[in-house]
Amino acid sequence: MPMRLSELVADCKCLAIIGTEKNAGKTTVLNHLLAADRRPDQAITSIGYDGEDVDQVTGTDKPVIYVGRGTMVATASGLIGQCDFTRELVRLTGLYTPLGEVVILRALSDGYAQIAGPSTTGQMTRLTHMLQQEKAGRIIIDGAAARKSTAAVSTADACLLATGASYSPYPEKIVEHTRHIATMLTLPADVDVPETIRQAYSNAENQATSTIGAGSQDADCRLTDRKGQIIKSTSSLDDSAVEMIAAQIQHPLRVYFTGAVTARLVQKLLERTRSLKNLGLIAADGTRFLLNSAQYSELTRRGASLQVIKPVNLLAVTVNPWSPEGFCLDSNDLCQRLKSVLSVEVFDIMAGEAEVI
Repeated sequence: MPMRLSELVADCKCLAIIGTEKNAGKTTVLNHLLAADRRPDQAITSIGYDGEDVDQVTGTDKPVIYVGRGTMVATASGLIGQCDFTRELVRLTGLYTPLGEVVILRALSDGYAQIAGPSTTGQMTRLTHMLQQEKAGRIIIDGAAARKSTAAVSTADACLLATGASYSPYPEKIVEHTRHIATMLTLPADVDVPETIRQAYSNAENQATSTIGAGSQDADCRLTDRKGQIIKSTSSLDDSAVEMIAAQIQHPLRVYFTGAVTARLVQKLLERTRSLKNLGLIAADGTRFLLNSAQYSELTRRGASLQVIKPVNLLAVTVNPWSPEGFCLDSNDLCQRLKSVLSVEVFDIMAGEAEVI
């Protein structure tokens, strides 16, 4: 009998659902999991604002989140009045969003929820620890598009990637886009990280003001030699970063980014150097690599290696064949194409039981 999505994630303590783009079906996946396993010890939250009736970016109707009795909901205080389940206040968190302080509620009845949670890794880590202190057996984080879901994947012990027709009406483009994101998410771990670098990553994650996305003007780019000694530090947004890398490339060189590895930096690096066989690029996790598929292929073709501090445990890809523009793709065909290029399970979330294809 085919495995169901709810069975695949049954043992996850903290699960992140992220999308390849907006309207990829993340909320549909969340609702499916909540309905399929009405365990009384689960909790939900989100990266930023979700659960609205109309998508804040596209203006299209969105599915609403439906929670069962006993579910803990971590959301902004400004949205409490828009949650229609009977509730009790479990805890104030001291974490703030533009919609107010994040509070932890417990649903005393079934009902609809609107959720807004932290958007930084440090705050999301603190929130999940609080939920665990309140005896949450499973936490589900409704994430964002992959490149904005650093806080979700850095905190969770497993991840689902939602994709679908919202990206393109052409299946081959969806498949290539999804394959690339899955490749970035599952980059291998760097097993020999110097302690000074680990401390730099820890400091970056614990900064409450750190943001998701491209780096900062601080020294978020550190060059190390074969002994793991830091030989140069700079900002990844500074043009001198590429020159520093190019000047050291004749010897084994590992470059650690506590921010993002941007497409701009990679493009300049490709234009500046030919052979990259001595180069290793390392980021906190796969969401920090903001390069496109062609850039990734060219980097690896020239011999560069890409690694991460914390690999993402990608369990499955879910498919939404419906586009907010009104068309629907052949779901079975899209799932089969994806399965042929991915190493994880593929689920049709619009099927009644969300079974593996």
